[in-house]
Amino acid sequence: MLVLDGVRPDILKSAIEDGAAPTLGAISDGGEAAWDAVSVFPSITPAATAAIATGEPPAGSGIVGHSWHDRDAGRTFVYGAMRETVLSSGPLKVFDNNVWRMNRDHLSAPTLFERLDERGVDGACVHFPIRRGPHEHPVRLRSVRGVSRTGDYLGGSVGGPREYYMGDLFHTRRTEANGRDGSGGMLHSAGINDEHAAEVGAMLLREEVAPFNLVYFFKGDSVTHHKGLGAQRRWIEQADRYVARIFEAAGGTERVLSEYAVLALSDHGHNPLIDDARRSRYVNLDAALPEALPISSRSRLHREDDVLTLPNGRAAFLYLGEKVSREAVAGSLAPSRGVDLAAWQEGGSVRVLRGGRELSFRPAAAADAGTVDEAGRSWHLDGDPGALDLSVSRTGISYGEYPEALERLWGGVGSSRTGDVVLSATPGHTFGEISGGFHKASDHGSLHASDSHIFALASGIPVPRRITDVAPILLSHFAGARRLGF
Repeated sequence: MLVLDGVRPDILKSAIEDGAAPTLGAISDGGEAAWDAVSVFPSITPAATAAIATGEPPAGSGIVGHSWHDRDAGRTFVYGAMRETVLSSGPLKVFDNNVWRMNRDHLSAPTLFERLDERGVDGACVHFPIRRGPHEHPVRLRSVRGVSRTGDYLGGSVGGPREYYMGDLFHTRRTEANGRDGSGGMLHSAGINDEHAAEVGAMLLREEVAPFNLVYFFKGDSVTHHKGLGAQRRWIEQADRYVARIFEAAGGTERVLSEYAVLALSDHGHNPLIDDARRSRYVNLDAALPEALPISSRSRLHREDDVLTLPNGRAAFLYLGEKVSREAVAGSLAPSRGVDLAAWQEGGSVRVLRGGRELSFRPAAAADAGTVDEAGRSWHLDGDPGALDLSVSRTGISYGEYPEALERLWGGVGSSRTGDVVLSATPGHTFGEISGGFHKASDHGSLHASDSHIFALASGIPVPRRITDVAPILLSHFAGARRLGF
């Protein structure tokens, strides 16, 4: 399995049609492709990668975004994103949250690695954020080992699949990619880069290390944030060369596609931000909601009338004191520039406000008790379907600009970790991050199709239509396995 962070389906499809991504194109040529598969909401990396690894939406996996507030602990957890967010939140805390706490403490659903190991199927993981498993992997970097022995942060090891690789920090086997002479070393992000991922991925197939291998490439998301969709198109050519290197190590693309089931997919899309000096792409929630607490990882809910806002790219979480009305806050923010919609749970339903329209919905107990959507799920609707650009007819519910909006909102808003009200940004706008910084070229996180559509290429297994389908498909693929190792 190959996960290409943040790659839009239209950008990859164009590259394949132009002959610039022949190896990725061969996967779909030998199998099938979905160019309109769907991410979760919020469509942001931690939530989306957790959905891939567990088959659960954010409310089920417990991983909801780059930052969230724990009311019981009175603490905001930041997994990291922009450099200034990491620096303002405390680099050591963010490192601890990202590498240790997210998998060990916050993830509330079993991972593919755990469930496959129970069936006797060994796994290997390269750089993927969600990798919890039953095998302990010691820290390899001496500097990190020293910090873990002397403070409250970090640890001496992490749990993962049988084989786990994260640059020079964790590696089950030492490879030519480790250290200064390879793609590692501190000048190369300690090896946590796509070049390192490709080299280790090639080793995994060349040495037939495990039956299930997951290799993660993240640079495509990073370059798009900073340089836009054109830069992503150029990066795809490099990504295709990385995939070709992995396949060549196992005898070439044709052999890999004949001997392995292969799945390549992205975790979310990207929405280009406004590029106009006269109009701001940044939605300042401090200004939109003056009574709210300052946006910071150190802000806490103390009083019954407090409001804490946590931007998560093109989504935002609002945590309210007991005396603050969800409807009133949503109603005051929904008309604001850059706010596309506001959603919250109330009385067993999710309510949505958008453009003066309101809709309330909840799952129906049985298909014949509600209206069935394109995915075969049944819903009770009350209000204006236009609030989510839904078309409702005798044949059921079809979606417009917000793919599978009902299921995705239900699986995103239904967690206390996403707060009391969740916002989704208008195309072209972003709420930024808790540091007050924001990406300049492109961002993601919203319910809109541009952020939410992903690609999936599958050979030898069914193609997933949504990222929550990945884990069930792979578990079915390995069904009945006893001890499957190489």
